[in-house]
Amino acid sequence: MRPGSGSAAAPRPASPGDLLSRLRRDAAPAAKRWLFRAGAYSAIRTFRPNRGLAILRYHAICGPEGHAYAEPLICVSPFAFEAHVAYLTSRYRVLPLPEAVRVLREGRSLPANAVAITFDDGYADNLAAARVLHRHGATATFYITAGCLQGGAPFWPSEIRQLVPRLQAPEVRLKSAGTDVVIPCATDGEKRAAMRTLARLFKSHTIPVREALREELRAAAGGGTVPSFMLTWDELAEMHRLGMTIGAHTVTHPNLPNAGPADAWREISGSRQRLERELGATVTMFSYPNGGAERYRTDEVERLVREARFEAATTSWNGFAGPASNLFALERVQVAERLEDLVFALEVERFAFKPAPRAVKGDTHAGNDD
Repeated sequence: MRPGSGSAAAPRPASPGDLLSRLRRDAAPAAKRWLFRAGAYSAIRTFRPNRGLAILRYHAICGPEGHAYAEPLICVSPFAFEAHVAYLTSRYRVLPLPEAVRVLREGRSLPANAVAITFDDGYADNLAAARVLHRHGATATFYITAGCLQGGAPFWPSEIRQLVPRLQAPEVRLKSAGTDVVIPCATDGEKRAAMRTLARLFKSHTIPVREALREELRAAAGGGTVPSFMLTWDELAEMHRLGMTIGAHTVTHPNLPNAGPADAWREISGSRQRLERELGATVTMFSYPNGGAERYRTDEVERLVREARFEAATTSWNGFAGPASNLFALERVQVAERLEDLVFALEVERFAFKPAPRAVKGDTHAGNDD
């Protein structure tokens, strides 16, 4: 079976995430730059301040050198990140996420133009980001894949990105998914597509099947190991000492609904237990992994997060959090490399898309994969 074969599916209605993406695409970069330099965003912020909460969603802080381990769409360069932090700390109220969650839970009003900064996964480049934040007097919540820090299991999204370039055959054939899956990988373009196909395949199965697929891919790539680009426990401890909040992002980054209740519980509760044991600190924040077109959050998964004694959880839903938000399905704002794009999201998109309660069984809204 070749990925993508079969009858065409009926077009799905546009989601708020689709509309956000369209708004970003259609707003010309030159127009955004002009509005930024003309002070339009500052005027909006002054005269129509945001009364909600913008939870920014970062992953890797790297340039093209980091594309070997992180999807380019989730990378922000160190230079750009420094500019983001300098701008945010001088013009917004940057709050620790746990503090913002307490305000929302207690029904109090957030300060005007409130922003919280978050990171998913636990890449090693996050240490430099934490130092930048500390230097500017700010903090962030870093959601850590607890079993995949250096010395642990390889972080499978990064491993895929490192193994696929090693493939020599024009296609790779995997059998552990229950049927033959044939993925073309002869050209650079096919290899880029293969990375996306493999990520979807890994997320769409249970953890044992994912691991069997991973072993097949390793064998097809000639065996051996790949370097880790994740934080060490000592680096994470330094980030905690700098005042960063450490949150949980599961143990091995599975798609939780597809993992099944027993493994999902082990991934959710186990990540908290490991982080608390290593850091000697209470972990209260959780982030659902594998945002994107696939279903990654359900009522059952949310129940497990609550039972694991977390106080809040963030999603990959593009939007702004507020009093109507479910504290265990908090919206976040997807970041961009260019500062003017980020500020456009904060000052224009918030008028088009307002947070609403999450009453659906699965959160399937678009966002970049974690």
